[in-house]
Amino acid sequence: MKKALVFFVFLFIAAAHSVVYAQTPGLSIKLLDALSFTISQPEGFDLEYINTGRTKNWLVAKIPDHITVISSRGYVVKAVSGDSNGKESKVSLTSHISKTNKGNTSGLVFGRSVQLQSANGSAATVISASNTSWNGINPENKFDIDYSLEAPNVSGKVQNPPTIPVIFTVLQP
Repeated sequence: MKKALVFFVFLFIAAAHSVVYAQTPGLSIKLLDALSFTISQPEGFDLEYINTGRTKNWLVAKIPDHITVISSRGYVVKAVSGDSNGKESKVSLTSHISKTNKGNTSGLVFGRSVQLQSANGSAATVISASNTSWNGINPENKFDIDYSLEAPNVSGKVQNPPTIPVIFTVLQP
């Protein structure tokens, strides 16, 4: 009888420990904002000299597919210009959607002839987007940039055009 009682106690303990309680599984996923920004360096580009007939003449360089942005929400591309030989630079930018763009184009605002401040000034908005760059298939927006640089008139030709760096930044407001 003792053996039977020990056997039933052992069975009871084994059954009590093997009980499975129903639990609700949980999974918490937090998606972070995606932001990627690329500036391409063209191998070469043509300069166009624009003579306005007044004291201001311009060198214009049109660079296709210059900026690429991937963003999961709205973004702003800003720029400042560097300094040329200690003088305040006179650079302006105009942005366009690229012909090769396959991303989302809704909510884009382009800067036209945006005069850039020097690097110690405030950055000018070149492109702003209120929506994501993703269109459901392609995640990136590509932009063309036209650089305009004030140049002195030297008999219709510009000799040794100045080099002025332009610094771009992108942020998600």
